[in-house]
Amino acid sequence: MPPKDQPDNASHQSGIQRMLDVQFRHLRYDTFEPVIDACYHASQQLVVSLMDPPPLDYEVRQNTTRGTQYSLFQDIKLEDLRFERDGINLRLSFACPSRLRQRRLLASGHFESGMLMALIGLDSRNTVSSTFCTTKMCQSTLAMKPTTGNHLRASVVASFADPQDTDAVRQTLHGLKGHGPKQKFVIAAFPNLLVAGYFWILKHLQHLSSSNAEISFSDFIAPSSAQSKLPIGVPAYSDNDASTFDLSILQDPIKKGIEQAPKVGSQFLESTLADRNTLIDNICLTTTLDQGQAIALCENLSRGLAFTQGPPGTGKTFLGVSLAKVILESMPKRPILVACMTNHALDNFLSDLIDQGITKVARLGNGSKEDWTGKYTLASLRKNTRLSVGQSTKIGKAYRCVQSFLNEGTKWCEALNSHTLTWTAVRDHLEKNYLNAYYDFQRCQSYKEQQIEDVRQKRQAAGGFAFQHWGTGGDLKDIKGFSRDLGAFFGKTKAGSRSPAGSSDSEEDNPLESPAEQLGGPVEYPYQVFPGNVWSIPMDVRAAWIAKWKSELDSSSNIDKLAEIQRRYMNAREQRSEVHSEVDASCLADRQVIGMTTTACAKYWGMLQKLGLQTLICEEAGEIMEAQTISTLVPSLKHAIFIGDPLQLRPQVSQTCLSLETAHGSKYRLDESLFERMAMPRAPGAPPVPVSKLKLQRRMHPDVADLMRVTLYPFLEDHPSTSRLPIAGMAHRTFWLDHQEPEDAPDPSAAGGRSYSNAFECAMISELVRYLLNTNDFNSGDITILVPYSRQLGCLKERLVRTGTCSIALSNKDKEDLADMGFLDDAEQNQFRSTVEVSRMVRLATIDGFQGEEAKVIILSTVRSNIQDRVGFLQTTNRVNVACSRARNGFYIVGNAALLRTVGMWSSIIDNFQSKGRIGGAFITHCSRHPHLAHAVSRPHQFQEQVPYVKNSVTSPPSTLECAADNVATNDA
Repeated sequence: MPPKDQPDNASHQSGIQRMLDVQFRHLRYDTFEPVIDACYHASQQLVVSLMDPPPLDYEVRQNTTRGTQYSLFQDIKLEDLRFERDGINLRLSFACPSRLRQRRLLASGHFESGMLMALIGLDSRNTVSSTFCTTKMCQSTLAMKPTTGNHLRASVVASFADPQDTDAVRQTLHGLKGHGPKQKFVIAAFPNLLVAGYFWILKHLQHLSSSNAEISFSDFIAPSSAQSKLPIGVPAYSDNDASTFDLSILQDPIKKGIEQAPKVGSQFLESTLADRNTLIDNICLTTTLDQGQAIALCENLSRGLAFTQGPPGTGKTFLGVSLAKVILESMPKRPILVACMTNHALDNFLSDLIDQGITKVARLGNGSKEDWTGKYTLASLRKNTRLSVGQSTKIGKAYRCVQSFLNEGTKWCEALNSHTLTWTAVRDHLEKNYLNAYYDFQRCQSYKEQQIEDVRQKRQAAGGFAFQHWGTGGDLKDIKGFSRDLGAFFGKTKAGSRSPAGSSDSEEDNPLESPAEQLGGPVEYPYQVFPGNVWSIPMDVRAAWIAKWKSELDSSSNIDKLAEIQRRYMNAREQRSEVHSEVDASCLADRQVIGMTTTACAKYWGMLQKLGLQTLICEEAGEIMEAQTISTLVPSLKHAIFIGDPLQLRPQVSQTCLSLETAHGSKYRLDESLFERMAMPRAPGAPPVPVSKLKLQRRMHPDVADLMRVTLYPFLEDHPSTSRLPIAGMAHRTFWLDHQEPEDAPDPSAAGGRSYSNAFECAMISELVRYLLNTNDFNSGDITILVPYSRQLGCLKERLVRTGTCSIALSNKDKEDLADMGFLDDAEQNQFRSTVEVSRMVRLATIDGFQGEEAKVIILSTVRSNIQDRVGFLQTTNRVNVACSRARNGFYIVGNAALLRTVGMWSSIIDNFQSKGRIGGAFITHCSRHPHLAHAVSRPHQFQEQVPYVKNSVTSPPSTLECAADNVATNDA
């Protein structure tokens, strides 16, 4: 695999082409290496099952020797085929273990919509095959009972992950239908791998590389070996590159009478320092921007490719919204593209824009969980867009083509599902070999062609209707009823209706002639194979002919036809999407802002190119992989603004061998964002780009912010609003409880065997939470416990729930991890949700899952405590940064300080705690009403034995009544 920085001229091009190739290879490896590992393990299990069949209550969750976790389902059978909007769907049943029977499968997290699964087969020649699918839904054993007659099997409905791979579709269907060598199948499911999360990005990188397509700013982000990195110029909105931005849109209403907000020229950086300072002072005077935000605003407006670092709590989103308002007010009226990594971040940004009066917003993509986004979706905008006659014609034609193949695919699936011969299956065979019989079925309907929209489809439908009745002898039982039913099929009469008295069955009154007259008359055929007219033979002869035709048919050829229909259907869908993209571009042209995730940008790249977008604002850019950032750089961009913090959490990768946090991964650095690479380059000789910095934080109390100042952000300043009341019941608002209690020994054979826990820290934190909830004004939702390891998360969850300390809130990702490790059973995954309001739950989270969030009180468990001086996850500066910057009022750490001091950043933090006398072997607590009564708590049980529990408000006056604290003091004396 090629390294990130060192070009191998023998196999790779330079510049942007090499960058695209490297990013594709790295991301593909990161995504599919665990999948390949799991599929190999599953195929081994499949081989073993041939000799030693698994028990009925087999274990679903599997772990490979490399630590990959996946789910394995045994004894796969094809129940039926369906042709849906995404093509062929497979309904696959499997042997269901008892722990997943009844409705428990639905609550287990297995087979959630959009996840990846592999259908792995082994035939009698010991050939292994694998086909990747996307899960759509699962059916419990209760739903399957009418089919199976028992509660032993459940099913999953899945579509092909790559429906345009016709060979894979064909081979899979042949195997499932039993054609060729006999095969046995299992399903390997990957509950944490969303197909959409990687498919569009990888496909987009492939497209850019194969088509030599352009991206904006390629000379800056991927200069060729013959180039030096160019200086970043002003935004090229106009030919003279001298745009002026009007800041009046940011005018503070309270300050409107003092002075008019100034204008900023794109040549701001070339002006004198004195002029710049005067302008910044004026901006701060007339707007709500602080000095750091005002400087960053001007610098972002003056650089075509701009980067802004925002430490925790400094108002990164506020700056982004301000930039969007100014650019929309001042520049050509084209939409701004707003891109974020997650749907949550995108919805927050768009919500702030709408609150600021920017209401002409489009929100593309389907991942939002917010109801308010419904009116801003592309589907909603289409409804309110008036199309031209030409556009309507194109769309109508494209839809009819798609619908035609959808109908045809549905009929072929029904034919393959049916145990009886259907018209769809036999039609082509009769037309080729029994033309007279084919004509007899086809000419059963008399109609005026101009009255029928699609003659071909109606003829086929009529033939199918006639063949169905012919095969069951319906015409022999009731010839006129057959005539009426056939008329009802075409919408010309009502089924079962009779002609009014005195009326006739003439062609004028009833377009259907009598089948006896129509079908029994003499007909000249090109050649005669079938003996006589099909309608004149008795039922037993008909059955013999049906059996003969069925034996003559090659069932495998029907599968080939279905696979070909799928191919043509997917092509028709692509053509329809192309037509839609032109119409959608016209729908979006008058929008002020188009909001998308980076994945959606890759998916809608073709449409974005048609819009001629000039401005990009990318939020939380430090968390986005380069491969994903590339999808936002449409060629027409003149101004790209990236806002984030490369010192906080990096993009997440599954393979540590690609991470810059490991020695081996430092040459690949897949988890290095474009922001980090440009601002803090590691490539030899690469100069950093200029970066704007926000300085004033509004989140953390100054005592908490001190931890950031002594480590990563010496320039950080505190807003006056961060000075808050003390933490009632605690002597200090920040404290490190130092201990030497060893971590729990991990179990390598168990799920999550590489994760760690610490029983002492678990017990201590659980009792601290109980104490805080019982001694001051904080609600449960004001407290968050952060941990670096999922195993510690599980131990805390079990103790807090078991002791009844509080209700727990967990993120979906954390719940999935706990379920994989056995800390949550399948039914428990739906708990910790709607039964209790989130504001009344203590949040329990891993550090990596809490980026961008905050809480009034944070309690951090560092977990690791060993004689080998192994720090683990918390040796990473970015992770330490996030862990120590989430608290607003109070921050408490429970951990082995001597061990963590071996890490530079931790050493600085520990020194800060020591300088304030806030580190030791015991928490110092006191009663809110009697602050002079202090208690040292070094063991969990001491919270209950020595510390008073008085529900009290810190703002209440001291009580004149004797409280528990007085009793404790007397007893101690």
